[in-house]
Amino acid sequence: MMLSLFHDSTDSGAPAPGARRASKVKLSKAARTAVLALPLLASACTTRSELGYATLANEVPATRAIIVPPPGGPSIVAVLQRNFQNGVSQEIALSTASLTPGQNAFYVSLATGSTPQSEIDDVLSLPPLAQDRLQKEMDERLPGIEMLTSLVYVQNKYGPFGFATGRSASGDVCLYAWQRIEPNEPAVFVPGGTISVRLRLCDAAATQEQLLRSMYGFTISAYYMSGSWNPYGSPPPVPAQLGAIDAPIYPLGMNGTAGTSVVRERRIRVESTPASGLVDKDTVLPSSPRPAAPAPQAPAASPETGYPVVPPPSTSQ
Repeated sequence: MMLSLFHDSTDSGAPAPGARRASKVKLSKAARTAVLALPLLASACTTRSELGYATLANEVPATRAIIVPPPGGPSIVAVLQRNFQNGVSQEIALSTASLTPGQNAFYVSLATGSTPQSEIDDVLSLPPLAQDRLQKEMDERLPGIEMLTSLVYVQNKYGPFGFATGRSASGDVCLYAWQRIEPNEPAVFVPGGTISVRLRLCDAAATQEQLLRSMYGFTISAYYMSGSWNPYGSPPPVPAQLGAIDAPIYPLGMNGTAGTSVVRERRIRVESTPASGLVDKDTVLPSSPRPAAPAPQAPAASPETGYPVVPPPSTSQ
């Protein structure tokens, strides 16, 4: 049927020699085209698509962490970052030394203050602090631990913050702290922006005061270069006693007040000697009696005033 396409329609007999050669040439070109197209079709069927990920968070180096823990505090293990149209959020994983399930971490978000309109979910929303929202966060990040919110007013160098403490089933002390940093004035004609901070911290050998040290000593090392972003507000005025007469300023701890630094306690486990009195037979002969404990000596009488002190007699012969 294919050969008839190249025959002369006016000739019903055998094809001419020239027509036969032309059909062979056209057949050979079509065959070569089909052979060349086979690898392309095979590759199109076996080519894999690019691998995609369902998460929008990416890991960044520890040097790009928005929050830096205090010196001597928990070290940064990893930083997961997600970018939004109006800000950025990070989960800063910290070193964990506890038996409580979960990861110690700082959760921080920086918002520019503006809320752009977007059809996709890439807008950072930081709602105001509320007790029910904080309780939901603690239930997710500290499951099964009864956390008690402190009623004591506390603040660090960025302003006031709140915290709750609890004890896990394994005996670890856990802390959950929250802070929202934003200007006190309405952000209409003044620079705005918001910083949201959360801290989840559990430790097997730390006290509540030692855990709070991380909330007092952290530093926010990231910022936006825009002049309209300033969640800290105006800088505080210089203290009135600075440079004044009769207003001494002492180094930390010299004016009678207690220092703010906390020294971490180290618990040393001391194994007691078994009461059975077993000894090593390779080091002590079985027939050797156990050495008796030395008798307690009576305290020496204090010498009278004005008389020389006589040395005790020598026991050497």
